[in-house]
Amino acid sequence: MSNQHTREDVSRRGVLKGTAAVAGTAATAGTAGAYRDAIDFRLPAAQNDGDGRTFSLLGIVGGWIGVSPAEIDGASNPTLRLIEGEEHEVIWTNGDGSRHNFVLADEEGDVIESTDFLAEQGESLSLEFTPDEEMAQYYCIPHPVQMRGPIEVVDAEDVHELRVRVEDEAGDPLGAEVFVGDQHAFSSVASKPSPDAEEEEDPPAVARFDMLEDGEYEIDVWTFGHERVTDTVTIDGDDAELTVTLPAVEPGEPTETVSLRLEEGQWVGGDSDEANPTLELEAGETYAVEWENTIGRHQPERESRSFEPLPGHNFAIASDGETNEWNTYVRSAFTSEEGATQTVEFVANEDMGVYLDQAQLDAVGEISVTGDSGGTDNGGAVENGDEAGDDESAETDDD
Repeated sequence: MSNQHTREDVSRRGVLKGTAAVAGTAATAGTAGAYRDAIDFRLPAAQNDGDGRTFSLLGIVGGWIGVSPAEIDGASNPTLRLIEGEEHEVIWTNGDGSRHNFVLADEEGDVIESTDFLAEQGESLSLEFTPDEEMAQYYCIPHPVQMRGPIEVVDAEDVHELRVRVEDEAGDPLGAEVFVGDQHAFSSVASKPSPDAEEEEDPPAVARFDMLEDGEYEIDVWTFGHERVTDTVTIDGDDAELTVTLPAVEPGEPTETVSLRLEEGQWVGGDSDEANPTLELEAGETYAVEWENTIGRHQPERESRSFEPLPGHNFAIASDGETNEWNTYVRSAFTSEEGATQTVEFVANEDMGVYLDQAQLDAVGEISVTGDSGGTDNGGAVENGDEAGDDESAETDDD
């Protein structure tokens, strides 16, 4: 049984900077995130929410490119590992304006499920389905040679779920980025309750990982204003749950405050109106960034089983380089309130290279850091919001 949806919430401000550039990434699997630098439209941001597994793919004539989850990001025609009998969703986006569709097939190539065709660049469709042992591959009917990838259907008894609950030292839920092996999730987005569940007054912040085989995994958890915590967990035949407590970090009084406005696809300097101005910082010094969300929630709310846009917009600081290889040092709470402001305080370190909005990766500016921070870890960031920002942070578990 399947259910197909058209993605009307994909924002398009341009076209590919060159189809050949994107096609080239399909031939260089392992260069995770490189394809993002060759597109100028929004890819649907999705994360498993506990009710099913979601995959996001970018379709071009040269092949399917994995977008999410993290373990397939940047891979050419990646293997889709599906759990037999559980609900899944594939979201695919037309990356080059050619005519494409998405087909689930058996070993002989016979169609089991399929979507309609799309011929407009940046448009997306989704397909909801429950896999069985017959599913063996996926492909695009107009380009069945280049755009074809394998499917592995896994017995539900062979994989297990790990739920990572994140709290602060007071035991309150804390939105954080959680890495388990090569999988990645945001704790508060992953804990989004199902529509049928009773609302909790103070729901926990939980990151969910549901394709773990028996073995030992490294865990890395962090968020703004708190120390990064690393640990290991062993999966041994059963589902598991782990609670991680993140100690707070105080960065000290800021020596300079920078004002920014977030607009569609760009940051704007508060005084100069310069687009994506370079931030000139000195390593080891404390800074404050005051920013305003002028666009509200750019990706609208949408009822869906497993598709959930990021809950608004935020301010983040990361290392330079390929998008998916960024090491994030500062991340504020997400806010969807138009006009909401936040202040983010942090200690600069020499590894900081860019600032961005994690919900629209084309809103990116450069950071230039001089000097030596002496080994500052995650920037010691602390985030505060005004009245509108505080309300939104509470709504999204301070993610």
